[in-house]
Amino acid sequence: MINISEAVNMVIFILVFFLILGLVVFVHEFGHFIMARRCGIFVEEFAMGMGPKILTFKGKKRSKTPREGEEEVTLYTLRALPIGGFCKMRGMEEHIPDDPEAMNNKSVFDRILVIVGGSAMNFLLALIIFFALNFIYGYTTLVVTHVADASPAQQAGLQVGDRITHANDSRVSLWENFIFVRDMNGTNPMDMRIIRDGQRISLTIVPQEINDGEYRLGFAPTHMVGRRITIPEGFTDYERASFIGSLTTSVNLIDFHIRTPFRLLTRFVTRQTLPEGVGVQSVIGIGAQVLEVYQETMQLEQNAIETTILFMVSVTALISVAIGIMNLLPIPALDGARLMFLIIEGIRKKPVSQEREGTVHMVGFVILMVLFVVVASRDIFNIIR
Repeated sequence: MINISEAVNMVIFILVFFLILGLVVFVHEFGHFIMARRCGIFVEEFAMGMGPKILTFKGKKRSKTPREGEEEVTLYTLRALPIGGFCKMRGMEEHIPDDPEAMNNKSVFDRILVIVGGSAMNFLLALIIFFALNFIYGYTTLVVTHVADASPAQQAGLQVGDRITHANDSRVSLWENFIFVRDMNGTNPMDMRIIRDGQRISLTIVPQEINDGEYRLGFAPTHMVGRRITIPEGFTDYERASFIGSLTTSVNLIDFHIRTPFRLLTRFVTRQTLPEGVGVQSVIGIGAQVLEVYQETMQLEQNAIETTILFMVSVTALISVAIGIMNLLPIPALDGARLMFLIIEGIRKKPVSQEREGTVHMVGFVILMVLFVVVASRDIFNIIR
């Protein structure tokens, strides 16, 4: 039985999770919106959600070339279903001749800016969040600060002060990236390159498996202390997180989370071992995993609320990166497919017919919806099971 406290926490989580999804979608569509305005494209409607309209507000900016039977101002709408959103621009789905505010009459470069604007804003949101977390709470570097006795790291010759630059021929500039390589490596010998006193050194570490899927190397990295953490007087071994270091780490985090799905996909295609739990998931499956960690953080004895808030803020950044990169994939009905059509138009110096492009997007949308239903059904079945 679920007690009242657990039920309340679950309701709060569901509301917060939908607010996070709404924020990420809003930022994405706002990216399209501001780029459309910059390029002189008239935005007919900026909508949050799908389905029938619940609320409608009329904007103040009027179209310079109003069309008969259409609104002269931008409509801002809230719709019934709290999933997704859209930014409807004049001339995006139909060819409108001789209208300077229609998207179809803008240059290929302007249209590319509008299409890419959504994902760019998602990446910017993630960058702001990651930077704030790193600067306020700190981050981990790849400089070795401790090596355990008789550990695989000590046996390999790793020393305090070494800076790790490569793991299994992959350049690593982030602790999370190194952990990813370590977990993918398993118990196989792992080649590492380090910098020691300005010299590049190669060594090989054989990880120990301490639990199923958990591996030990036996060294600790350096943690840069954020502004939120108070350093006790007399402690000299701590370093403050710098502005540049926090910003660089944030950029590397976005790069890591962009590349990781493709690295996992490569392993899947080449039939290499994948970590347990890795696979395609719907919003329902992702929400279920996030809920698990949310419930664990809420049960902490100390700083439960703060830790939970930090976790959900981190989830916002991760989802924002995921939405940003997913929309750039060349999948029909997504921004990436529109981008591909624009690139083809730029090469051919002639646009693909809107009827043909519209057919591709419609078929792609139907396939995406079917795929969503299949994956969501599987996730629901797994949760019930």
